[in-house]
Amino acid sequence: MKFKKNAILLVLFLTLFGFTAYFLFGRTQVDHAKPEVFNADTAMLAIFGTYNDKQQGVLLPEKNTLQWNMKEADTLATALLAATYTEAGKKKAVLAIQRQQILDGVVEQSHATGAMISVYIFAYNGKQWIFEKGKKEVVESGAHGEAPGGSLIRLGQDKYGLLFTGGDVHQGFTNDYAFIISLSEPKPVKVLDLSMGESNSGTCTDDVEEQEGMMQACWESVSKLSFLQNGTDEYYALKLSTASNKPADGSKQVLDKKWDEYFVRTATGYKASKAQTLKTAKPVADDVVNNAGETQKQTKSAPNMQRQ
Repeated sequence: MKFKKNAILLVLFLTLFGFTAYFLFGRTQVDHAKPEVFNADTAMLAIFGTYNDKQQGVLLPEKNTLQWNMKEADTLATALLAATYTEAGKKKAVLAIQRQQILDGVVEQSHATGAMISVYIFAYNGKQWIFEKGKKEVVESGAHGEAPGGSLIRLGQDKYGLLFTGGDVHQGFTNDYAFIISLSEPKPVKVLDLSMGESNSGTCTDDVEEQEGMMQACWESVSKLSFLQNGTDEYYALKLSTASNKPADGSKQVLDKKWDEYFVRTATGYKASKAQTLKTAKPVADDVVNNAGETQKQTKSAPNMQRQ
C-alpha cells in the first residue's frame, strides 16, 4: 500500500511539474512589438510598448499610461485610423495617430491648437505584423486640440496614401481644407495641401434690407477633388473643380464662377500643372480611389458649421 501511495504521489508530482514547466518554458512568449493580429489596439501597443485598453490611448511619458495619470503627462496619443492594404503584392497596414497636448492634466482645446499626426506602417510576414517605417511628426493640423479625420486612398495603380479633410470657422467665415500623406515613400510624407472651400455663412443674410456693415450677402466656394489616369503615370493626376459665387475684393456683386485646377506628382510632391493632356485624361472611379483596403478604425472630422 505504501508503494502504491508513493507511486500515486510521484505521478501527481510529475504531472504538476510538467504543467509548471510548460507554462514557464514551453509557451511561446507574446511579442507585442510584432502582433499577430493588426488593429488599432495592437498597433498602438506595438509602437509605444504600453497601452490603456479602457482609455484607448497612451499618455506620454509612457509611465503614466497604465494608471492613466494625466496630471503628470504632457501628451495624449490616440489612434485616428487603422487600415490594411496590399502594395506590390505584400500585405501592409497603416496606423495614424494624433498627439494632443496636455496642460495641467487636461487636453488643450483652444481654437488655435491643432494636433500632431504620426504615421506608422507595418508589413505582414505570414505570421506577424512587422514595423516597416514611420514618422513621429508628419504634419500638425486641426483645431480645438483635435486633428482632422482621414481615410486610406489609392494614389496610383499600386500607390497609397491618406487623405485628411477638415474645416474651421473664423469670425463667421468658414474654410475647408484637405491634405494628402503618401505611404509609398521611404517614410510617410505630406505631399499636397488643398483649399476645399470657404463661405461667409456666419456673417451673412439673403435679406437685402439686412445687408449692412459686416452683414453681407451670402456666398460660398465649394471644391471637389477627383483623380485622373494620365497616360501610363504610376501616380494619378489630381483635378480640383471649384464652383464659387464669392464677390471680387471690394465688390458686392455676386457672380457664379467655375474653374478646374490640375496637379501632377513630381519627386517632391504634387505640383500645379497646365498641361493640356490632363483635360482629356481618363477619370478614375471614386470607388477605386476610396476602396483602397480594409479600414478597422476611422475618426471622422467634426463639421465646421452648418452651411445655408
